[in-house]
Amino acid sequence: MSTEPSTSDAARFFDRTSTNYRAKYTQASPFHHYYFNERLDKATRGLELSGKNVLDIGSGTGNLYDHLLPRFPGMRFYATDVSSGMLAQSLVPDADRFVGFAYDHVFAQRTFDAVFMLGVTTYMDAAELERNLAFIARSLAPGGQAVITFTHSGGLDTWMRWLLKLPLRLFGSRDKVLSSGVRTRTYGVGEAKKALTPHLTIDRLEFHNHTVFPFGLLLPGLSIALAKRIDRLATTNPLHRWLSSDIIVRCSAKRLP
Repeated sequence: MSTEPSTSDAARFFDRTSTNYRAKYTQASPFHHYYFNERLDKATRGLELSGKNVLDIGSGTGNLYDHLLPRFPGMRFYATDVSSGMLAQSLVPDADRFVGFAYDHVFAQRTFDAVFMLGVTTYMDAAELERNLAFIARSLAPGGQAVITFTHSGGLDTWMRWLLKLPLRLFGSRDKVLSSGVRTRTYGVGEAKKALTPHLTIDRLEFHNHTVFPFGLLLPGLSIALAKRIDRLATTNPLHRWLSSDIIVRCSAKRLP
């Protein structure tokens, strides 16, 4: 259902749409606001980051920084993104923003207590994902955690987006990923595990963003209520997996034999 994405295509797309990107996830768009904050909550749940070193790969407009700063004002936060336009909208201090690939930069901190890569594996080809995972593996401090998300290929939402891709390409806005022509990649659970396990130990895998396109946009209130009910289903329930559009994985450094 997907082809190998081009990072440069994604960078150009996000540069073009960066000016209004932060507004996309405000309460002006209720369902986007709900699922985006659900992801941030699940990605950071249980982490203690006071005084810790944090790296956000694909930081975008800095929503993770905004989410963490009130809770952990003493953290040291570093943001990278291939889109200079997105980083320009961020509240991360200028000195801690890095345009380009994380593995190409020399940071003041050599290791990190937490590394996040949220919502960006979708835009990486296999080689780029491999380079980032290898970088994360060698950059985690002892006891550190990596949190990585993947678009779920087995979700009904992904299938609906695939079916609607052509008509949206013909008639939709170029400011939306689905109709922009930017190529994306999706992952089954097995594919995500296969990519991660050579580099990291998987500690927890769960699903989030319980939605089916385009109903989250057309009926946001009902969609949010249903998403909350789906989230309470047992993770072994096939509906929980089928109605979830994303996979979120918590990892740690591989243990030496």
